[in-house]
Amino acid sequence: MALARSEIDARLLVLYENRVLLASHRGQPWYFLPGGRVRPGETIEDALRREIDSQADLDVGALDFVGCIEQAYTEDSLAIHALTTVFTAPLPWAAQIISNDPGVHLASIAIEDLADLELRPAPLKDMIQRWAAGRPPLWRTTLPAV
Repeated sequence: MALARSEIDARLLVLYENRVLLASHRGQPWYFLPGGRVRPGETIEDALRREIDSQADLDVGALDFVGCIEQAYTEDSLAIHALTTVFTAPLPWAAQIISNDPGVHLASIAIEDLADLELRPAPLKDMIQRWAAGRPPLWRTTLPAV
């Protein structure tokens, strides 16, 4: 395995009625929560607001912490240690969900249909369902115990 890299992602969970806002890279069969990587020197909340503004032109208000997912995976022979932070915010009034990024598709998915989707990272399914059911924030790690 090649050099390791650490990264922090900031993701937004938008729930309305019984639906969740998901994103996918056009042509890929898997989904993720909108958001993206935190740049060096940037706060997680600033990164989330920047990414959401660029992806969907949404100006989100107050953020509530939903949880974190810590994972390790390999991409192009590079070992990656990732921390995905998830926040929620209400959908802004009169918001139109349109992707500003031609490579990203935004979709409204029924929560009960999550079981049939490939969601990355995988623990997001449980996190979304727990949050929708009114349960507290969640920490998940897929790293082996040392």
